Amino acid sequence: MENQKQRKDVRERLATEEGEGKYSQRKIDVEPVFGQIKHNRQFHRFSLRGLSKNTVEWGLICAAHNLIKWTLKLNQRSKEPQIRG
Repeated sequence: MENQKQRKDVRERLATEEGEGKYSQRKIDVEPVFGQIKHNRQFHRFSLRGLSKNTVEWGLICAAHNLIKWTLKLNQRSKEPQIRG
């Protein structure tokens, strides 16, 4: 099976010192985003069937999440006092 070969390759890469370091960062970098999407956006289940449809739906959810974060940062910047020299 092709999947088994890929899994073996990933395990080998994660077994290296660099791989362990990157994997330890995963909790810091990735996990909070899934929690925010599930809790703050109340997303718990896909509404469509099929991998291609779910891929599109997930892409839209991620795009919406990123746009919300982006607009919040823009609003924070616009409220900061402007320093002119």
